[in-house]
Amino acid sequence: MKKLLFITTLFIFCIGLTCFVGTFPDNDIWARLIAGKYIVEHFSMPIRDFLSYTPTHNWYDHEWGASVIFYIILKYFGAGGLILLKGIISALTTFFCFKTIELKEQKNAYNILYYAFMFWIVSLSLGAVVRCLIFTCLFFSIFIYILERYRIKRDKYIFFLPFLMVLWCNIHGGCISAFGLLGIYIIGEFLNKKPIKYYFYILLGCLIALFINPYGIEYVKFLFFAATMDRSVITEWFSPFHDHFIFQYMRYKFYLIFIFLIQIIYLFKNKINYERLDKTKILLIISTAFLSIVHIRHITFFVFTAGTLIYPEFYSIFNNIMGKLNLSKSLILLKEVIIYSCLLILTLPPVLAKNKKVEITNTAYPRYAIEFVKINELKGNLFISFDWGSYAAYKLYPNNLIVMDGRYEEVYNPDLLIDLKNFHLLKGDWYKIIRNYKTDVMILEKKYPVYNRILSHADWVNVFENNISGVFVTKNNKKQKYIYPTVNDEYYNKNVFK
Repeated sequence: MKKLLFITTLFIFCIGLTCFVGTFPDNDIWARLIAGKYIVEHFSMPIRDFLSYTPTHNWYDHEWGASVIFYIILKYFGAGGLILLKGIISALTTFFCFKTIELKEQKNAYNILYYAFMFWIVSLSLGAVVRCLIFTCLFFSIFIYILERYRIKRDKYIFFLPFLMVLWCNIHGGCISAFGLLGIYIIGEFLNKKPIKYYFYILLGCLIALFINPYGIEYVKFLFFAATMDRSVITEWFSPFHDHFIFQYMRYKFYLIFIFLIQIIYLFKNKINYERLDKTKILLIISTAFLSIVHIRHITFFVFTAGTLIYPEFYSIFNNIMGKLNLSKSLILLKEVIIYSCLLILTLPPVLAKNKKVEITNTAYPRYAIEFVKINELKGNLFISFDWGSYAAYKLYPNNLIVMDGRYEEVYNPDLLIDLKNFHLLKGDWYKIIRNYKTDVMILEKKYPVYNRILSHADWVNVFENNISGVFVTKNNKKQKYIYPTVNDEYYNKNVFK
C-alpha cells in the first residue's frame, strides 16, 4: 500500500509540475513536427532538406523517431497531449531513479520529498512543452537501473540493453551517451576488482545495435561526427557558470554543492578509504558533474544520476538527524500525511484539468512579424535567426524557405552558423551571408547590432516592426500598402500549431 501511494504520488507530482512549467514550445519542436508529418504521410525518410535556401548536406535525422511520436501525439491528442507526454516520460525517468535506489535501500527508498526536490531541480532544465532530450533522459535512467541491478544481483537483465539501444538510437542521437556510461562502468568495475567481461559484450551489442536504423552506416558515422563537433555558439552548450548565467540555474548550482557536501560528509564520517570506495559510483558522479558544469544541456543527466547514486548517503545522514529528534510514530505518520497531501493538492489539479494549453508569447517568438509576412504574402527566401528558424518554417513553408534553424549538424554546414553569428553581431565580412545567398525578406531581432545597420542600408526597407523584431524587404519588392496583423493573444494561442 505504501509503495503504491508513493509511486502514484510521484507520477502525479511529475506530471502536475510539468503542466505548470512546461507550457511554452521549444525552439526546435516545429522542425520535429514538420519531419514527423513528412515521415508519417510519405512513409519514407527525408534524405534532403526541403525547408532552407542555403546549402545543405544529406539529412541524417537522429531525432526522426521522436519527430514521429510528437506528430502523432499532436494530431490525435492535441497540444495537451504533448504536455502529458513530457510529464509521463519525466515521471518514468524519476521512477527508474527510484527503482535504482530501491535495489540497495529496499525499505528506505520512499522519501518522496527527495524525488520531488530532484525533479523540481531539473524541471526548468527540461524546459519546453516537449523536446527530444527527454527520451535520452529516460533511456539513460533505465540503463543505469539495469547496470546497477547487474552489479548487485548479477542477473541477465543486462542483455536487454542492446535491444533498448535499437529503440534509443532511432528516437534520439543522445544514445551516444550510453557508450560513455558503459565505459565508466568498465573502468569503475575494473578498479573495484570486479568481473568486467559482460560489460564488453554489452558494449559490442550496443555498437551493433546502432547500425539498425534507416540510414545504416552513414547514420553511425554522422553520430560520432556530431558528438565531437564544436557547438560553442549555441546557448544550451554554454556552461551554466558562463558570465551570461551568473544568477541563473541557481537550483542546479545549489544542488551541485549539496551533492558533494553529502558525499564528503559521508566519506569522512564513515572513514571510507580507497579500498572501500565504490569507484564506479564516484566516476559516474564526477563525470556527470563535470559535463553539467561544462554544458547546460547536461544538467539533467547529473541531477538524475548523482541524485540516484547519492541517496544511500543522504538517507544515512537524514536518518541520523531524524533519530536525534526522537519523533514518535504518530508524529512521523502525521509528517508523511502532511507531505503527501501537500504534494497532491499542489499538482493534482493541473493533471486533471481538461484544457491544457500551449501558449506562445510575443517576447519569445516573432508571432506578429511571421503573421505580417504570411498575410501580406511576402513570398521568397526568408532570413531569420537560428532560434526562430523552425517556427518560421512551420508557419510559412512552402511560401518561404529559411536560412537556417536548430537542426544545425543534421542539415547544415558548420560554417553557416558562424556566418549567421557574424551577421547579427556585425563581425568581419558580416554581410557575406546575404550577399552569397539570395534573400527576399528578413525578420531581424532588435537586440542585435545588425538591426540598426539594416535600417540605414540602401538595399532594405523596414515595412513592419514591434518591440522585439522588424520585417525588411528589398526596395524593389516594397508594396504601396500592407495589412497589419492582429495583436489579439487569443488568436495566436488558439492557432499555435496551425
